[in-house]
Amino acid sequence: MKFLKILLGIIVAIVVIFFAGAIFLPTNFKVERSIIIKVPDSVAYNYTADYNNFSKWSPWHEAEPTAKYSISGTPNTPGYTYAWDGKEVGKGKFEIVKAEPYKALYQKLTFIEPWESSNEDNMFFENTPEGTKVTWTFAGENKSTFDKWMSLMYDGMVGKDYQKGLDKLKIELEK
Repeated sequence: MKFLKILLGIIVAIVVIFFAGAIFLPTNFKVERSIIIKVPDSVAYNYTADYNNFSKWSPWHEAEPTAKYSISGTPNTPGYTYAWDGKEVGKGKFEIVKAEPYKALYQKLTFIEPWESSNEDNMFFENTPEGTKVTWTFAGENKSTFDKWMSLMYDGMVGKDYQKGLDKLKIELEK
């Protein structure tokens, strides 16, 4: 009986910590990675704004090249989409929401499976003396207690994929 009381006390403490601790966690998250690519901003922008090039530098396409990928719409315009459906990469899509030529691509990233969510996925382009600084961001709102705890891991999980994608983009563009 004493064991059950201790076990129940531990479970209650964990639940309290989970919910009370979430009060102090951020309501929004942002993961950001950047790289300098030795090409003009117009080249970097036009290449990334055309999803026909995405498979060449996408960290997720490499993870499951046999997934079903589809592109619809006109490159570099709102409504242009890149969708995927696979066993490893799940199901979802990128959609350009707003485009500022040579400066920014504002995209909506929607996951359908294995879980549903919708967040910002943006790319920014800045001229520097060394070339174009390309910054890729993933940002959104933590809508639940679980989201707040999960967002603590996004930088490690998503950040490494974004860096891998930017490294591959640099290789592609500097060929």
